Amino acid sequence: PEAWEGPRGPLFPPLGPNGNKQSDCPKNPTHLSGLSLNTRATLLAGGESGPAAVSGKGTRSLFLQRVTTDDETIRMPPEGPRVPADDVAVLRAWVDRGLDWEAGVTLGTVGWEPPLRPREVTLPTARAGREHPIDRLLDHALAAREQPLPPPAADAVFLRRASLDAIGLLPSPEQRRVFLADSGADKRARAITRLLEDDIAYADHWLTMWNDLLRNDYTGTGFITKGRTQITTWLYASLRANKPYDQMVRELIAPTAESAGFINGIKWRGEVNASQSREIQFAQNVSQVFLGINMKCASCHDSFIDRWTLSEAYNLAAIYAEHPLELNRCDKPIGQMATPRWIFPELGDVDPQAAQPRRLEQLAGLMTHPDNGRFTRTLVNRIWHRLMGRGIVHPVDAMHTRPWNEDLLDYLAVRFAADGYDLRRLISFIMTSRAYQSRSIRLEEAPGEDYRYAGPLARRMTAEQFLDATWQLTGTNPQQPAAKVNRHAEPSAAPEPPVSVAAAWIWYPGPLLSKVQFRRTVTLTGKPRQARLMATCDNAFRLRINGTEVAASKNWQQPVYRDLAGLFNAGENLIEVDAEMFGGAAGFICQITLDSGSQHTVVATDGTWEVRPPAGEWTTAEVLKPHGAAPWGELLDPAAAGRRGPPVRAALVENDFLMRSLGRPHRDQVVTTRPSELTTLQAIDLSNGDILAGYLAQGAQRLVAQGKSADDLVTWLYRFALSRDPTVAERAVLQDIVGQGRDPVAVEDLLWTVIMQPEFQMIR
Repeated sequence: PEAWEGPRGPLFPPLGPNGNKQSDCPKNPTHLSGLSLNTRATLLAGGESGPAAVSGKGTRSLFLQRVTTDDETIRMPPEGPRVPADDVAVLRAWVDRGLDWEAGVTLGTVGWEPPLRPREVTLPTARAGREHPIDRLLDHALAAREQPLPPPAADAVFLRRASLDAIGLLPSPEQRRVFLADSGADKRARAITRLLEDDIAYADHWLTMWNDLLRNDYTGTGFITKGRTQITTWLYASLRANKPYDQMVRELIAPTAESAGFINGIKWRGEVNASQSREIQFAQNVSQVFLGINMKCASCHDSFIDRWTLSEAYNLAAIYAEHPLELNRCDKPIGQMATPRWIFPELGDVDPQAAQPRRLEQLAGLMTHPDNGRFTRTLVNRIWHRLMGRGIVHPVDAMHTRPWNEDLLDYLAVRFAADGYDLRRLISFIMTSRAYQSRSIRLEEAPGEDYRYAGPLARRMTAEQFLDATWQLTGTNPQQPAAKVNRHAEPSAAPEPPVSVAAAWIWYPGPLLSKVQFRRTVTLTGKPRQARLMATCDNAFRLRINGTEVAASKNWQQPVYRDLAGLFNAGENLIEVDAEMFGGAAGFICQITLDSGSQHTVVATDGTWEVRPPAGEWTTAEVLKPHGAAPWGELLDPAAAGRRGPPVRAALVENDFLMRSLGRPHRDQVVTTRPSELTTLQAIDLSNGDILAGYLAQGAQRLVAQGKSADDLVTWLYRFALSRDPTVAERAVLQDIVGQGRDPVAVEDLLWTVIMQPEFQMIR
């Protein structure tokens, strides 16, 4: 073996303990499927192309032919200097004399092959009070290693973790108060049920994971040229309806028009490598997403990180292809045609003579076949990773790697299928275990193959969770989603009585002006408990209450609906609007309904408002059109606020510089895990970025307008952001920062100080 070390490193790729290559895949093939050099027997047995070595016959030994050939597509090593002639002579002499190999010497272990079919698991005996099947399996493994059980997480810590995991939002201070006051033994299970029953919040949050997996987005490569289509509407509706996972997958592989974007992949502009054609993308994506199999190396040549071959990758691609598909090895055609074929013929196969739609239907049935245990194992492993911080098989796309608890993986997979492939039920099942509800641990360094479970791992928020949490604290959610999704609440049995609209369109009475300012002063006898805004402007506007910007929009056909409670005070209140029309005269319409209990006030645009050109003289506004008249129609429909759903979430908007730096991918490729390490770019954007600074500045103005005392503001912020009260030392420091709580700059510093804490950015 020492003679096999070349000048640039090992002649053959180093193998891990499972017989898998540890380094990245180079551009040339160095290993044919089935070939193992771990023992003398496997060297002689060889792989798909025959024996790697023939005892006593060096000239007929394949591995020696590879180290001496001039063929760049099959030479070994694939790159760098060749094996010196003297070393080749040593190897040839070794083969010629019979491949002397000392008994018991191995260069690695035989690769582990996961079973195809589901495997029933017998649960160990439960410890008292720990009857949940997950706990029984994990407790048994902990006891075998003489490890203690992880202690339970505190109630407030659990609630924050569960809320972020289930719906991606922080629990409000009021939700925290109610939960902590609940003395019921089942309150955690009830909290999990309540969270997962919120179908809009659930879909808003889990859309992130599925967009990553299914490489679905709203902008990016392929959309301009129509070489890529979204599946957002179908995907969001499927999540809201809790469509069974096997049905979702069948609709993705044998798609409707709404769900076809996934298997169609991206039609790249210009010439691309053969391994990036749409047909090969199909083979790569369905195998990675649904089976945790890496077909990317096998799309170029026979893989040397696992057992998949070039022909298997192309045969899978041919199921999708609508024309004959020639195999390309390292981007060079080899004159061999692919045959539509499934990679696990034990379960059945597709009809290669059938039309493409029928082949896809057959593949969808084979992928979701009840005997395909790899399908269910892959999914439950992904969900476990999301909730517990590390997959039972890790990485989650290396499903040929032995799991750290095979019984746990198989039990979850079988149960998931028995429960009707119900995703929310699976999430609830994991979250209701004591294992999930245990105190999280932090690892000093990334574990290797010696990983042993000791409790859930603390995790960083995703980019979307971070933005959603920041918007919760600051009230700065975007007004419009980019995703075309239905977030309407289900109609109630007893609809609310209609609200009359008194507002009219107003504009500048003189020459047609594209930019104008409106204002109105309203006097209140008390601070209102409720304040609801409905407003729009043809085309764009910004609205301020007492100097604080509270609403803005550039889409006049979708009015803004906002809750302005806390922004109005007893006495005089100034409403200001900057309005702009892109190519004509600006028209504005709004209505604000204020209710303090003793006083009900409606502030609507009419002839009592004032208007002026920017920096010009104020004059009385002119009523342009009564509400409901042409050409605008009834834009200020009070019921529309309910139909638009709750505040817009980060998963529903286009990627921006802040989210990209926090790890949200472009989604040109399947992404199953995001980087967890803090990068320099993230540190810069979190401390200096304009986007985050803008949210904090606007949020500070809103908080100042609510009139909280400094002590109340610090307490509210800590309970909302961190689900705990500040310590005495923290309170002293933060009150020193915020002063009296009346300076927006000081409150902005307070917000920044809290959200920069690792405790805020972590799910513990």
